[in-house]
Amino acid sequence: MTTPATDPAADAVADLSALLGQIGGDPPPPAPEPPVEEQAAAEPVYRNVEAFVGEYLTHVVERRIASGPDSGLNWCPRWWAHPEAISRLYALWRAWETLRVSDPQTGMSIWWRDHLDPHLAALTAEYGPFNRCGPNKHTEPRPLPVELAPPEVLAQLPDADST
Repeated sequence: MTTPATDPAADAVADLSALLGQIGGDPPPPAPEPPVEEQAAAEPVYRNVEAFVGEYLTHVVERRIASGPDSGLNWCPRWWAHPEAISRLYALWRAWETLRVSDPQTGMSIWWRDHLDPHLAALTAEYGPFNRCGPNKHTEPRPLPVELAPPEVLAQLPDADST
């Protein structure tokens, strides 16, 4: 059985037209999402936030660690002793687990851009929770100072009756 000969120039023009249509025309249709049952049934890759941080995050994030006056990332080996770090790293883990299933094509790129980059910047910033820590040093966190709000201030809020 023989196949009809194709014209390579016509194929190239068709391919180019398709690419130009994607660039300047309508966006391509979205990738199909896995069925809801499949998303809900997906087992997490990491059993908890500690496994995620220790087995994944600390292996894929490559940054120079600050040591003394040298510039670099502030990181605390006892990250779990910082309440803000636990909350942010837990959120990163859950977002990673969700995006890997719900958007297998671009989910990891979205995770890096929208989740890891801002959270890591906040954790390791000059005024972030790891600012007084180092690779071999942990400094106990200090909560922000707070004073109780006067009842008349709280009474002005829309949900004051529900307290």
